[in-house]
Amino acid sequence: MTDQSGDLLIERCDGDIVVVTLNRPRAKNTVSFAMWEAFGDLLTEIENGSPPRALVIAGAEGYFSSGGDVKTPPARGEGALNLAKRLEIGQRVITRLAALPVPVIAAVEGGAWGVAWGLALSCDVLIAGEGAQFGAPFLRMGLNPDGGVAWLLTRQLGRLRASEILYSDRVLKASEALEMGLVSRLVPDGQVIDAAMEFARNVGSGNRQATELTKRLLHASEQSPLAASHAIELAYCNHLQSGEELAQARAAFIARSEARKKG
Repeated sequence: MTDQSGDLLIERCDGDIVVVTLNRPRAKNTVSFAMWEAFGDLLTEIENGSPPRALVIAGAEGYFSSGGDVKTPPARGEGALNLAKRLEIGQRVITRLAALPVPVIAAVEGGAWGVAWGLALSCDVLIAGEGAQFGAPFLRMGLNPDGGVAWLLTRQLGRLRASEILYSDRVLKASEALEMGLVSRLVPDGQVIDAAMEFARNVGSGNRQATELTKRLLHASEQSPLAASHAIELAYCNHLQSGEELAQARAAFIARSEARKKG
């Protein structure tokens, strides 16, 4: 799973971490048909195989993405929604990414705009550089919000604050996005990829099945009431109780406790 050419770079790194890089730096890493299609192929491979430890998404040359490429046509084919075909393919990727049974970490430097902000917001963890900026300038371009941005912002912030951001087209600095809960963590510029990789290496303390089921539980919790979430918890807990990961984790815990007593 290594592709170092094209609009999307894919690399499997140490610790079984898949790193995806949006790779159109001359166009501010704006999304293309080829980028979305390669992303979809990658998700299919992950969904149908053994889940990696984590998936990290970044942009080439220290910049996440300026979103949709206004210089290239978004249309394809002759269907009823052909003029929005690039967006439709991107929507499928974002939907699948949110449900992927793998922790997904967005590493945002420079800026994340429009549909690219939606891509970043759909991740489980968003680590940003202190100088990063976020924006959804759809109305300025005569467009409605896309990439799930309106849904994601409303769910996270509520209608009043989401509306203020979308109607005003204003730019959010990384510090404000952190205060709003739209960013998980800020790190100095130039250290975002390293921070994302370090987080990915420590995901779940190496307990793969527990981590996968936690991602599945988090995703299901966004769509279901508490009672349904409790039912899923029971099923997952019952499965993990008989697994090797739990036994090894308990043994390690006991060993640490004994070592502290002796110390």
